[in-house]
Amino acid sequence: MKTILILFFIINVVLQAKYLDSETCKECHEKIYHEHSTSMHHKSSLFSDEVHRKVKEFSSKDKYSCALCHMPATKNLGAMIRGQEQPNAHEKRQTDGVSCSYCHQITKIHYSKPYNINFLNSSSNDKPTMFGNLKNSESSDKHNVQSNEIYKNSEVCMGCHSHKENSHGFEVCNTKDQYNSKSDCIGCHMPKSTGGNEKFNKKNRSEYATHSFLGIHSDKMIKKAVKLSLEYKDNTIELTIENKMGHSIITHPMRLKFVKTVVLRDGNIIWSNFAENPIEDKEATFIVVFEDAKSNQSMPHTATGYKINQNLKAMNTKIVKYSVPKLQKGDEIKSTWISYIINPNIAKKLDISTKDIIKPYIGTEKSIVVE
Repeated sequence: MKTILILFFIINVVLQAKYLDSETCKECHEKIYHEHSTSMHHKSSLFSDEVHRKVKEFSSKDKYSCALCHMPATKNLGAMIRGQEQPNAHEKRQTDGVSCSYCHQITKIHYSKPYNINFLNSSSNDKPTMFGNLKNSESSDKHNVQSNEIYKNSEVCMGCHSHKENSHGFEVCNTKDQYNSKSDCIGCHMPKSTGGNEKFNKKNRSEYATHSFLGIHSDKMIKKAVKLSLEYKDNTIELTIENKMGHSIITHPMRLKFVKTVVLRDGNIIWSNFAENPIEDKEATFIVVFEDAKSNQSMPHTATGYKINQNLKAMNTKIVKYSVPKLQKGDEIKSTWISYIINPNIAKKLDISTKDIIKPYIGTEKSIVVE
């Protein structure tokens, strides 16, 4: 009940606050706007994200509880959550997704068991107060700018990215740091870029935090996430998988990540750790599969437990050993990290067609030659 009361307090705040759409920010923050416009924050609404839209249609035709994080700036948030109103493609507050103005008005986070909630500043002035990690802030004709500690320690991310329980009280996703300390979400997902954060760089800043919100959609980030090492001795391949991230390898239930290891002789594959499906090699595959109360495989909204939970915690290492036929001098052993934004089996079930979502993302590669 306490969480529900807080939620409707937040909804009331959203109604009061003046809204500046993300394109408004382009006038001064041109680079940041273009970065944000290509990000999954901007594309979080069901009008821009095919996976999110089809999961919503599959799980609930009427109620839209996901709007709390996917369309947080909309005026009719409460009505959509209760199923009294439906999303509107002509409403800028909704198509903007997680907008610049919404993120930069978060004052603090309310932590609760089912999910966290963002508190916004409740000003209805013509010049909303925007928060950020700023040393030398200044006001403008668009807003008042202040610094806020939660933008320095990544706590601002935890309003939406911490965890989520479904209606059965089962936690279907979790991005919380494994060691009960704050991870540097911002430092990793918003790396520094050269230049200022304003069009004319009035403060002559040398760097700013990029707003592309790099993650699994980024080839660059995929290559940084995991380190692979290989050794070959006594007809045994030893593969070491090191999770370099500040959270588990699998944080979203629809992901599929695995290592494909092959032995090449004269350019031809003579051995592989799996034939068709990576789950054939469970030790080198990272996947979460839910089950419902009847032990049937399920989607997140009906899950009550795990059917498969193959994961690797933050900063942890796993060693996988393969017994192989005796290899020859010059044979190449090659391991490749591969990530799918959405498991191909789920993509097929939901009829997902967006190419950037269903394609494999190739991460780090490691190879050694038998001597």
